[in-house]
Amino acid sequence: MEQNINNTILTPRQKLIDFIILCLRWYLVFYMLDYGWSKFSMQQFGVHDPTILERPLKDVNDFYVAWHLFGKSTFFNLATGSGEIIAAILLLYNRTVIIGILFVLTILSTIFIIDVSFMEDYTLPVRVFGMILSGILILLYYKEKIMQAIEVLTQDITTRLNYKWWVFLFLPIIGFLMDFIFAILLYPVRN
Repeated sequence: MEQNINNTILTPRQKLIDFIILCLRWYLVFYMLDYGWSKFSMQQFGVHDPTILERPLKDVNDFYVAWHLFGKSTFFNLATGSGEIIAAILLLYNRTVIIGILFVLTILSTIFIIDVSFMEDYTLPVRVFGMILSGILILLYYKEKIMQAIEVLTQDITTRLNYKWWVFLFLPIIGFLMDFIFAILLYPVRN
């Protein structure tokens, strides 16, 4: 038997599971870096066949419309590409793997929804779904740590003051009015 870094003895089954989780992490690291870099270098989105853009919009496949629009925004590509690269880097380190996998699952869920919404061929959504399942397996592997974090994050959460019950009746109205205040404050920036 072999000991791990905590001086506990690991069974062959535990070592195999640990290795599989490590492989899944690197699988996701590879694809997050690949997706991130392709967005960062402005190579993923856009329509590479210019004849598609000459057709009437009603005749163009939803996939090409979406990819063309995603490709038009440099900011969108840089922001999403950066997010994917950061998520991949977080997956590399044991200290940040849980934050990384939560980040990766958020990104992959969004990609999955976009792919299912705009693609007629489900090859890529099936692949992304497999990546999501890999992320879920990683989360399950770290479930004890995640439960500890949830417990710490949710215990004794309260405001500093106790308010009367009727104050909470006005909060939706105040929240709604705050939207108008922000709109007025931001009006000079929009023009």
